Amino acid sequence: MKKYLVTSLLVLLCLQLYSQKNKIGDEFYNTDLVHDIHIKFAHCNYWDSLTHYKEYYKDQLEINKYLQANVTISGKTYYAVGVRIKGESSYDYTPGDKKSLKIKFNKYIKKQDLDDLTTINLNNGFKDPSFLREKIFFDIFRKEGIPAPRISFANVYINDKNYGLYVISEHINRRFLDKYFGNNNGSFYKGEPKATFEYTDNNPDSYHGKYLAEHKNGKIRKDLVDLIKIVNDTSLNEDEFVKEVEQILNVENCLKIFAITNILCNVDAYNMLYPHNFYLYKNTDTDLFEWIPYDANYAFCAWSPVFNLQEAENLSIFYQHLENNNPLFLKIISNSYYRDDYISYMESILDKYFHTEYIENMIDEESLKIRKHVYLDTMKMYSNDEFEKNLFETIGDPNDPGAFIPGLKSFWIKRKKAVKAEIKKLNRN
Repeated sequence: MKKYLVTSLLVLLCLQLYSQKNKIGDEFYNTDLVHDIHIKFAHCNYWDSLTHYKEYYKDQLEINKYLQANVTISGKTYYAVGVRIKGESSYDYTPGDKKSLKIKFNKYIKKQDLDDLTTINLNNGFKDPSFLREKIFFDIFRKEGIPAPRISFANVYINDKNYGLYVISEHINRRFLDKYFGNNNGSFYKGEPKATFEYTDNNPDSYHGKYLAEHKNGKIRKDLVDLIKIVNDTSLNEDEFVKEVEQILNVENCLKIFAITNILCNVDAYNMLYPHNFYLYKNTDTDLFEWIPYDANYAFCAWSPVFNLQEAENLSIFYQHLENNNPLFLKIISNSYYRDDYISYMESILDKYFHTEYIENMIDEESLKIRKHVYLDTMKMYSNDEFEKNLFETIGDPNDPGAFIPGLKSFWIKRKKAVKAEIKKLNRN
């Protein structure tokens, strides 16, 4: 009897711990409120220090220097919090002082957190007059059961100065892994800065500088090399490749991620223009690598140096930038088994989300929620008129790559039509 009682108590304890993990950040992110975040630095030259650290460590992706501050959110103050400027293009090309920020609650006080979150990202809406691109993009992933950052909004004040509306993007770290996978001690890599999946050799150290290991020792492990090796093994026929790759990678979720990324034309992603902006996590429950996307302010083709608006709207579902060698995407798409699944996911995603009842309603609801905060933001990149216009139509020169930002509503309608036409043509053949 005692044995069964102990076992039951252990089961209840495990269920309680999992339930707690599963609620990480729910109160903070699952709200219609626009948060107010007040950041207070003790010394007057805080901005010079923030920008100095950003510039000094700019090319050292594994080193980040934080500045200490007190942060108040929803009336609660968190003391000795770490704050730094984040981002690349959003830092270099955003005029003025409204830069993207990262807040780390446990930087100096180890057990301090916000609703069990240790870190949040405050994105400044670079190249997104609507402020909604990341919200729409990542909500579709989560509806498809794919772990992806939750998105919320906040008015940010630094030493009592209003820096305007920010997009809060969930940080991908061990807490994120706990919430979405129920475990967090597997191999963990950031696909940065040039994570192409090209094979060099069997030495894990050869891949350092292309991928960032998020383990304590910062070392690339053999499991990542094993995945890369399978992707580049030309001796495998289609069936053999399927058997091998499915023992190490969650291919189904990868296909869904590549499909949504292509449809919504998030150009700053692996299967589009640039081989970065993803994490790989070795789920210890399944022993499979999971692909976790992040950074989607370029969704709806907010920026591209390669194609004009018409080309973006009519982009092939198998698009591959000629200057990139991305063997993972090419190997999967060239496999007839996965190619069929990829097309099926495309059709399913279009039917589920690309209709007025979902995507237009979401644009209307979310823009209503943030509109007054956008209007009060005097530090944003774009005007109030551009905010309103970009919800519907393109701003800038549609014939000049890089000089236009598609309207949310106009883009999804034309993109859906083009993707359906291509799939219909493929099915006829």
